[in-house]
Amino acid sequence: MRREAGTFACAEHAIAVAYLMLAMPIEPKNPTQLICEALQERFDVEYERKALSGLTPHDWHAQAVFIVKLMERTLGDGIGFHLLRAQHATGLEGAESARAVSEWLNPVGEGRERLVTDMLVCRMLRGRPRIRDLSDRFDVPKSTLHDVLQAYRQLIEPERDTAIGRLEVVMADASVVVSAVLAPA
Repeated sequence: MRREAGTFACAEHAIAVAYLMLAMPIEPKNPTQLICEALQERFDVEYERKALSGLTPHDWHAQAVFIVKLMERTLGDGIGFHLLRAQHATGLEGAESARAVSEWLNPVGEGRERLVTDMLVCRMLRGRPRIRDLSDRFDVPKSTLHDVLQAYRQLIEPERDTAIGRLEVVMADASVVVSAVLAPA
């Protein structure tokens, strides 16, 4: 199925692309395009260009800002928002949300316990660090870390699913997501 430029198949894809676009600078042409055009001019060659999306880099950036702001308005400052932002955002925003998720999972943890919780949240949302590395670093059995990670996942999954479900509806209404299957509430 062909979609319009700037639309996505699901809310999670839209969020991932939005944060990726926000992490990249807005440039009219990348170095490869500049080299190709220079060679094309030098050797007077024509080639068949692949059809572009129809959006300029500025359009994609504006779309990314729209998606992120829509997510912020829809989810507020709740745990669902922080889960998605910690998973997809980079830099300080992603780190702040990862810490918010960590504190939500283990509000009383301090010192070494807080650090282990932070690392397990990173593992859960970003895939790193490995359980073996955490076990070696903190001298905790891998089975214990795995059990805690599973318990944290069971707490997080319903919150994440709820947040994605709310975003699917709102993004479909805003025509950002086109093939969302909306279940009756």
